[in-house]
Amino acid sequence: YMCKNCSRQFRVTTGTFMYGIHHRDKMLEYIKCMSAGMTLRECARNVGICLQTSFFWRHRILSALQSFEDNVNFFGVVELEELLMNYSEKGKKKRDKKEIKKLKKKKPTKVAVLAATDRSGNILFKKLEDKQVQAEHVSEFLKSRISKDSVVCGSDKKAFKTVNAEHIKHKEIYSKKKKKDGIYSVSTVHKKISAFVSWIYYKFRGVATKYLTNYIMWFVVKGKYLADKIIEDTGRLLNLAASDRRAWERYSSLMSLTYLIHNI
Repeated sequence: YMCKNCSRQFRVTTGTFMYGIHHRDKMLEYIKCMSAGMTLRECARNVGICLQTSFFWRHRILSALQSFEDNVNFFGVVELEELLMNYSEKGKKKRDKKEIKKLKKKKPTKVAVLAATDRSGNILFKKLEDKQVQAEHVSEFLKSRISKDSVVCGSDKKAFKTVNAEHIKHKEIYSKKKKKDGIYSVSTVHKKISAFVSWIYYKFRGVATKYLTNYIMWFVVKGKYLADKIIEDTGRLLNLAASDRRAWERYSSLMSLTYLIHNI
């Protein structure tokens, strides 16, 4: 195709996660392996590609899933909680002995993740460029995501206590010392957090912080759109990933990121 305005040429796959891939005929089988829960090495072996290509393909697909973050909305009782994860540079190989010794003595830096869910099963985690969740993070996160009659229920952390915004009409704070009776609690979001942490650390043995957002959206899409049926999930995952025209741009930006996050 050719653009009438700028005369630049483009194709059907331009901008999508498939852009620039040489072995396109193997992508469907690769997505099938991903849906089956295979590791990077198992995917590479089954599809007939190298391990590095398997890694790149995974993150092409996951980068495409990030577009669904804007589609997540919450209704009714919305539960919020803070999740702190260790900053990780997993996969970084160029380290000398002095750097390794220094890292062992240093306390792990924390990366804050804001977790939210409602009673309808809508869920979203948001990685923040900060050591802890702030009130402004909560306000910005919920803006245009919650309905007018929603009740925001958070733990007794400072961010949830102090958040005050026009779109948050009703707020309930839950604490261990003073438990709320009835439907206001944070038990549902705690279960989601436990499932996510187990998935990250037992399934993948942890992930590098720079790729954390990709894995968050994989977890969200798994819970909302996939049904643990390999054939059906393969088709759904392919359709979901192929619908994003900014996947290549997002993937390229991710791969060019350095590991060091200055704000954390």
